[in-house]
Amino acid sequence: MNAVLWMQTAAEYEALALQAYAAAMRAVEVGLADPTIDALPKGERRGDPAALAPAVIVDIDETVLDNSPFQARLVYERAGYSASAWHAWGEERAARAVPGAVAFARAAADRGVTVFYVTNRDRSLYAATRANLAAQGFPLAESVETLLPLDSQRGWTEEKGRRRALIGERYRVLALIGDTLGDFMDGADATIPARSELIATYLEFWGERWIVLPNPSYGSWESALMRPAGPSEAAAAGKRGALRLR
Repeated sequence: MNAVLWMQTAAEYEALALQAYAAAMRAVEVGLADPTIDALPKGERRGDPAALAPAVIVDIDETVLDNSPFQARLVYERAGYSASAWHAWGEERAARAVPGAVAFARAAADRGVTVFYVTNRDRSLYAATRANLAAQGFPLAESVETLLPLDSQRGWTEEKGRRRALIGERYRVLALIGDTLGDFMDGADATIPARSELIATYLEFWGERWIVLPNPSYGSWESALMRPAGPSEAAAAGKRGALRLR
């Protein structure tokens, strides 16, 4: 409950989101001025990107769209997450924009930067998601597919590396923006120590090319705490066991 209330009511959350998008805009400006800058992680870039058109890659949920009402319903109803409830929420097309997200996306597009939305929403929510983004004022290119959801037929799994690499074939990526580690690199579904090692691999990117939005409600950080038990009483015990008391 506290996590959801913080995201819905805290001025600090709003300030952090605005801070993140101010940093993202600086990353765009720096990237446009320096053709050597590329935000893709190691192994996802093929060739020299200097002559390619500029782009940014953003996650959707809790990065550009605020789904805290869905989380609030779960709290209010004392219910657990379910795929059917999530799908129904997506079909409502009611998520509002995260503070600063629309202004950033529009400013980037005005500078000739293509905004790609790489999301782990299922392909079945494609139309609803695109309509929700458009209703909130996000730029959606007509000449290129910029909304890339999960798609088993195309081999697009929850790891986003293949989709990032596909974008990188035609674009130089100036910034990655997300709320969970997998928005920036593959391999995030790992133990807590392994995830910390991944962070350390890209120290020069954080805050410069990679911008993180706060999300205390859910994410791969929570999955790491529940390994290998999964969402159960044992997992809850694992969470308690992870608390630092000193």
